Amino acid sequence: MPKRLFFFLSILAAIAVVVVAVGTKVPGELPQLPLQKRETFQLDQQKDVSASFSTNTNAFIVHAVDGDTLLARLDAEPGDVRIRLLGINTPETVDPRKPVECFGKEASAIMHNLVDGKRVLLVADVQADERDKYDRLLRNVHLDDGTDVNAMMVRDGYAYAYLSFPLNPLRKRELKKMQEDAKLSGRGLWNPNTCNGRP
Repeated sequence: MPKRLFFFLSILAAIAVVVVAVGTKVPGELPQLPLQKRETFQLDQQKDVSASFSTNTNAFIVHAVDGDTLLARLDAEPGDVRIRLLGINTPETVDPRKPVECFGKEASAIMHNLVDGKRVLLVADVQADERDKYDRLLRNVHLDDGTDVNAMMVRDGYAYAYLSFPLNPLRKRELKKMQEDAKLSGRGLWNPNTCNGRP
Protein backbone atom coordinates (compact mmCIF):
# COMPACT_ATOMS: atom_id res chain seq x y z
CA MET A 1 0.00 0.00 0.00
CA PRO A 2 2.71 2.57 0.85
CA LYS A 3 4.44 1.75 -2.47
CA ARG A 4 1.25 2.43 -4.42
CA LEU A 5 0.69 5.68 -2.55
CA PHE A 6 4.31 6.74 -3.19
CA PHE A 7 3.93 5.91 -6.91
CA PHE A 8 0.68 7.91 -7.14
CA LEU A 9 2.20 10.92 -5.36
CA SER A 10 5.24 10.78 -7.67
CA ILE A 11 2.99 10.97 -10.74
CA LEU A 12 1.09 13.94 -9.27
CA ALA A 13 4.36 15.71 -8.51
CA ALA A 14 5.59 15.18 -12.09
CA ILE A 15 2.34 16.60 -13.49
CA ALA A 16 2.65 19.63 -11.18
CA VAL A 17 6.21 20.27 -12.39
CA VAL A 18 5.07 20.19 -16.03
CA VAL A 19 2.15 22.56 -15.33
CA VAL A 20 4.42 25.03 -13.51
CA ALA A 21 7.02 24.87 -16.29
CA VAL A 22 4.45 25.59 -19.01
CA GLY A 23 2.89 28.37 -16.97
CA THR A 24 6.21 30.17 -16.45
CA LYS A 25 7.37 30.20 -20.08
CA VAL A 26 8.71 33.46 -21.40
CA PRO A 27 5.69 35.58 -22.53
CA GLY A 28 7.25 36.18 -25.95
CA GLU A 29 7.09 32.44 -26.64
CA LEU A 30 3.35 32.22 -26.03
CA PRO A 31 1.03 32.93 -28.95
CA GLN A 32 -0.87 36.21 -28.61
CA LEU A 33 -4.55 35.87 -27.85
CA PRO A 34 -7.04 37.85 -29.95
CA LEU A 35 -7.84 40.09 -26.96
CA GLN A 36 -4.16 41.01 -26.55
CA LYS A 37 -3.92 41.88 -30.24
CA ARG A 38 -7.02 44.04 -30.00
CA GLU A 39 -5.69 45.98 -26.99
CA THR A 40 -2.37 46.61 -28.76
CA PHE A 41 -4.24 47.71 -31.89
CA GLN A 42 -6.28 50.25 -29.94
CA LEU A 43 -3.14 51.75 -28.44
CA ASP A 44 -1.55 51.97 -31.88
CA GLN A 45 -4.68 53.63 -33.24
CA GLN A 46 -4.28 56.54 -30.84
CA LYS A 47 -0.83 57.20 -32.26
CA ASP A 48 -1.46 56.64 -35.96
CA VAL A 49 -4.87 57.14 -37.56
CA SER A 50 -3.59 55.88 -40.90
CA ALA A 51 -3.54 52.28 -39.60
CA SER A 52 -6.27 49.77 -40.49
CA PHE A 53 -9.65 50.72 -39.04
CA SER A 54 -11.28 47.31 -39.24
CA THR A 55 -12.20 47.23 -35.53
CA ASN A 56 -12.33 50.95 -34.86
CA THR A 57 -15.30 52.91 -36.15
CA ASN A 58 -17.29 55.62 -34.42
CA ALA A 59 -20.26 56.40 -36.67
CA PHE A 60 -22.92 54.94 -38.95
CA ILE A 61 -23.63 56.72 -42.23
CA VAL A 62 -27.36 57.03 -42.82
CA HIS A 63 -26.73 58.26 -46.36
CA ALA A 64 -24.68 60.67 -48.44
CA VAL A 65 -26.36 64.04 -49.01
CA ASP A 66 -24.08 64.72 -51.99
CA GLY A 67 -20.45 64.17 -52.93
CA ASP A 68 -18.96 65.95 -49.90
CA THR A 69 -21.69 65.92 -47.21
CA LEU A 70 -23.04 62.97 -45.20
CA LEU A 71 -25.83 62.35 -42.74
CA ALA A 72 -24.35 60.33 -39.89
CA ARG A 73 -25.31 58.78 -36.57
CA LEU A 74 -22.44 59.13 -34.10
CA ASP A 75 -21.78 56.47 -31.48
CA ALA A 76 -21.05 59.15 -28.87
CA GLU A 77 -24.32 61.11 -29.11
CA PRO A 78 -27.97 60.61 -30.06
CA GLY A 79 -29.54 61.91 -33.23
CA ASP A 80 -28.26 62.44 -36.76
CA VAL A 81 -25.64 65.03 -37.67
CA ARG A 82 -24.34 66.39 -40.95
CA ILE A 83 -20.69 65.76 -41.77
CA ARG A 84 -18.74 67.88 -44.27
CA LEU A 85 -15.67 66.09 -45.63
CA LEU A 86 -12.53 68.09 -44.88
CA GLY A 87 -10.32 69.37 -47.66
CA ILE A 88 -12.55 68.47 -50.59
CA ASN A 89 -15.31 70.07 -52.64
CA THR A 90 -17.49 68.31 -55.19
CA PRO A 91 -19.65 69.87 -57.91
CA GLU A 92 -23.01 71.04 -56.52
CA THR A 93 -26.16 68.91 -56.74
CA VAL A 94 -28.44 69.93 -53.84
CA ASP A 95 -27.99 73.69 -53.29
CA PRO A 96 -31.38 75.24 -54.21
CA ARG A 97 -29.63 78.50 -55.14
CA LYS A 98 -27.47 76.83 -57.81
CA PRO A 99 -28.09 74.56 -60.78
CA VAL A 100 -26.76 71.00 -60.68
CA GLU A 101 -23.12 71.31 -61.71
CA CYS A 102 -21.35 69.14 -64.20
CA PHE A 103 -20.06 65.85 -62.70
CA GLY A 104 -21.97 66.52 -59.47
CA LYS A 105 -24.30 63.57 -60.01
CA GLU A 106 -21.35 61.25 -60.59
CA ALA A 107 -19.60 62.47 -57.43
CA SER A 108 -22.80 62.06 -55.43
CA ALA A 109 -23.39 58.56 -56.82
CA ILE A 110 -19.90 57.35 -55.93
CA MET A 111 -20.26 58.72 -52.38
CA HIS A 112 -23.62 56.96 -51.95
CA ASN A 113 -22.00 53.73 -53.12
CA LEU A 114 -19.04 54.14 -50.77
CA VAL A 115 -20.75 55.04 -47.50
CA ASP A 116 -24.53 54.57 -47.41
CA GLY A 117 -25.49 52.22 -44.58
CA LYS A 118 -21.87 51.61 -43.54
CA ARG A 119 -19.87 52.15 -40.38
CA VAL A 120 -16.94 54.57 -40.65
CA LEU A 121 -14.28 56.27 -38.60
CA LEU A 122 -14.70 60.06 -38.47
CA VAL A 123 -11.40 61.81 -37.71
CA ALA A 124 -11.08 65.47 -36.71
CA ASP A 125 -8.16 67.64 -37.77
CA VAL A 126 -6.97 69.66 -34.77
CA GLN A 127 -5.74 72.40 -37.12
CA ALA A 128 -9.12 72.70 -38.86
CA ASP A 129 -12.36 74.20 -37.57
CA GLU A 130 -14.69 71.88 -35.69
CA ARG A 131 -17.76 73.01 -37.69
CA ASP A 132 -18.46 75.06 -40.79
CA LYS A 133 -20.85 78.01 -41.10
CA TYR A 134 -23.74 75.59 -41.73
CA ASP A 135 -22.98 73.82 -38.41
CA ARG A 136 -21.76 70.66 -40.15
CA LEU A 137 -19.00 68.70 -38.41
CA LEU A 138 -15.77 68.87 -40.42
CA ARG A 139 -14.16 65.45 -40.59
CA ASN A 140 -11.91 63.06 -42.49
CA VAL A 141 -13.83 59.87 -43.26
CA HIS A 142 -12.32 56.39 -43.30
CA LEU A 143 -14.12 53.19 -44.23
CA ASP A 144 -13.69 50.20 -41.94
CA ASP A 145 -11.09 48.75 -44.35
CA GLY A 146 -8.94 51.88 -43.91
CA THR A 147 -9.91 53.63 -47.18
CA ASP A 148 -9.41 57.40 -46.86
CA VAL A 149 -12.62 58.63 -48.53
CA ASN A 150 -11.59 62.31 -48.69
CA ALA A 151 -8.32 61.49 -50.44
CA MET A 152 -9.92 58.93 -52.74
CA MET A 153 -12.47 61.46 -54.01
CA VAL A 154 -9.69 63.89 -55.00
CA ARG A 155 -7.35 61.20 -56.33
CA ASP A 156 -10.02 59.70 -58.60
CA GLY A 157 -11.21 63.07 -59.92
CA TYR A 158 -14.60 63.24 -58.18
CA ALA A 159 -13.65 66.25 -56.03
CA TYR A 160 -11.46 69.32 -56.00
CA ALA A 161 -8.88 69.81 -53.25
CA TYR A 162 -10.50 72.47 -51.04
CA LEU A 163 -7.55 74.14 -49.35
CA SER A 164 -8.63 77.70 -48.53
CA PHE A 165 -9.70 76.83 -44.97
CA PRO A 166 -7.55 75.78 -41.96
CA LEU A 167 -6.16 72.29 -42.43
CA ASN A 168 -3.10 70.30 -41.44
CA PRO A 169 -0.30 71.59 -43.78
CA LEU A 170 0.88 68.08 -44.64
CA ARG A 171 -2.68 67.09 -45.54
CA LYS A 172 -3.02 70.20 -47.73
CA ARG A 173 0.11 69.25 -49.67
CA GLU A 174 -1.10 65.66 -50.00
CA LEU A 175 -4.50 66.67 -51.39
CA LYS A 176 -2.98 69.27 -53.71
CA LYS A 177 -0.59 66.64 -55.13
CA MET A 178 -3.47 64.19 -55.63
CA GLN A 179 -5.42 66.83 -57.54
CA GLU A 180 -2.41 67.60 -59.75
CA ASP A 181 -2.02 63.88 -60.50
CA ALA A 182 -5.74 63.55 -61.32
CA LYS A 183 -5.48 66.56 -63.67
CA LEU A 184 -2.42 65.17 -65.44
CA SER A 185 -4.10 61.78 -65.84
CA GLY A 186 -7.41 63.30 -66.95
CA ARG A 187 -9.41 61.42 -64.32
CA GLY A 188 -13.06 62.17 -63.57
CA LEU A 189 -13.95 65.85 -63.76
CA TRP A 190 -10.49 66.56 -65.23
CA ASN A 191 -11.17 64.41 -68.29
CA PRO A 192 -11.25 66.65 -71.42
CA ASN A 193 -14.49 64.92 -72.48
CA THR A 194 -16.21 65.71 -69.19
CA CYS A 195 -18.51 68.73 -69.45
CA ASN A 196 -16.95 69.68 -72.78
CA GLY A 197 -13.59 70.11 -71.10
CA ARG A 198 -14.94 72.49 -68.43
CA PRO A 199 -15.01 70.73 -65.04
